Amino acid sequence: MDEESILLLTKYLNNQCTEQELVKVAELLTAPSNQDQLSGLLAQASKKFHGHFETSPTHRQRSWSKIRAELPAGRNMARARTKRHQKWIRLAASVALIIGVVLLYRWSGSGMLNSADEVAIQMKTVSNALGKKSKLTLPDGTVVIMNSGTTVTYPEKFSNDIRSVSLSGEAYFDVKESIHHPFVVETKGVRTKVLGTTFNIRANPYYDDVKVSLTSGKVAMQLPGDRDDLILEPGQEIIYHPETNVYEINEFAGDEVLGWQKGILYFDEASEQEAISILEHWYDVRIEVINSTEHEWEHLTAKYDNEPLENVLISLGYTLDFTYEIRGRNVKVIYK
Repeated sequence: MDEESILLLTKYLNNQCTEQELVKVAELLTAPSNQDQLSGLLAQASKKFHGHFETSPTHRQRSWSKIRAELPAGRNMARARTKRHQKWIRLAASVALIIGVVLLYRWSGSGMLNSADEVAIQMKTVSNALGKKSKLTLPDGTVVIMNSGTTVTYPEKFSNDIRSVSLSGEAYFDVKESIHHPFVVETKGVRTKVLGTTFNIRANPYYDDVKVSLTSGKVAMQLPGDRDDLILEPGQEIIYHPETNVYEINEFAGDEVLGWQKGILYFDEASEQEAISILEHWYDVRIEVINSTEHEWEHLTAKYDNEPLENVLISLGYTLDFTYEIRGRNVKVIYK
């Protein structure tokens, strides 16, 4: 089992998988070729549990038989994207949770545990609260500047072949160069692969697209489907639309993409829904919109440099003809 699969399982246990990734998890857990490896993983995990609890081979075999019995059609059923398949794959992961601990191990290139180098790989998840920005240094020295409401999951120690992390939200990566150890960021089914470079990824849940903007070096983008890698040059960005599976490559203005690190808030042709979501994440508030059906924000473009929420609402309210009320973290936007 490669480290990409281990990372995928970890994302699943942290409830961070996309619908497409959930299908991959189901296939991973039900593949006969993985049964021995996963069973061995559970055996090692149970053995570590307070040093006294260990499941027997018979018990592990019985557990996996039960899982496979409740996943009646294996891969074919896993491909049916329904609420039921989420329940099925969560059942498989529950075997690990029952024993009270989940330990992920480094596997050799053959897909089997290397007993001589058996090392527990603990996954770490760092999340920013709404309204908060922070800096994170990864084990290899890569620096990640995280925007509000962003989550990064990574191993406490990278493997010998690839440095892989997952992202939800927006972050700027200053990757420590390592020619023989590519750095990969996975988000919404998009893989961004680099050796040493700086780039920004925006994959917030309130945007329908994923945007990767390159400031230095080169990146290879791998999009879902059978496509060759797409190479970006500095000053270029790729915008990928998961729903339609199409993309575009454009030039970008550095301030508009990277300004968030300096407290600069941009609206770039934002709809009402996008603008409200951005304000909620930026200022950590809840916004209720009154009479929005008659006053939609279309193609809102604006810039605010470290302005408090009230100043932003005054400005937008004057342009869009609404008043507002702020009561703690609750905000009402009331169209006239």
